[in-house]
Amino acid sequence: MKIFCALILSALCAAAGCSSTPGAVTGDGSVGASGGGSGAAGSGAGGAAGTTAAMNCAGSGGPVDPTALIDDMEATDPAILMEAGRNGTWWAGGDAVSANASIVPDGDAMSELIPGGGRCGSLHAMHVTGQGFTSWALMSVSMRYGAVDGGAAGLLPYDAHIRTGLTFWARIGDTSAAQVRLGVSDKYSRPEGGLCDGSSAATTATACYDLFGVDLKPISTTWTQYRIPFAGLGQRNFGLPRPSLDTSSLYTIEFGFYPNTTFSFWIDDLSFY
Repeated sequence: MKIFCALILSALCAAAGCSSTPGAVTGDGSVGASGGGSGAAGSGAGGAAGTTAAMNCAGSGGPVDPTALIDDMEATDPAILMEAGRNGTWWAGGDAVSANASIVPDGDAMSELIPGGGRCGSLHAMHVTGQGFTSWALMSVSMRYGAVDGGAAGLLPYDAHIRTGLTFWARIGDTSAAQVRLGVSDKYSRPEGGLCDGSSAATTATACYDLFGVDLKPISTTWTQYRIPFAGLGQRNFGLPRPSLDTSSLYTIEFGFYPNTTFSFWIDDLSFY
């Protein structure tokens, strides 16, 4: 439906001054973004500033390859689109040691109506709010779930080696910290892969969860389209090191929020490219 909406709305966007220039990817692999309004830069390792422009409605029509689309969020349930062997779900949560912390949703996450009548033909998006976490909090989407050889069901790896990166639209709420980090897990950073140590005894040479990622910059209360190459992602150097993300064994795509911050984050139309 979004493809037809995008065609119809392109004329409206032109009348409203929307740009027809998509978000750019810089030659050094840093984040390219297109959007309107001011971009408040977040802090933290592994990010580079992109460029901004007027909102690009034409870019929201979806990928040319329909199997690249991970989720358009229009079905209001936790499941992603069942395309190209993917059957994952959305989830949100935070560390259990922060007694006064809160996050909504907490567990399986469903999309919400976008305020103001939608965004360029899209009516729903994922939304998470929270505060008070002292260690970690995130919204994530898994790629595959199931059992192997009669074993217990759990997260399974997904082969995305033919893909170059990720594209999506995102914004923050009015009272949110401008700090959101994209992370992508693989068999080297998830304990399900059997190659890193997920226990409390893990060292910086063996620990899990040191995902390849990047801070989203710029990010503001205006919807912005991001186009992020896998080659531009980096680790934060607290866990099992490796030279690059293993795109043949992806487990999750995560949007993490920094400790001791208040966050309100929206994401829409997540896709490979």
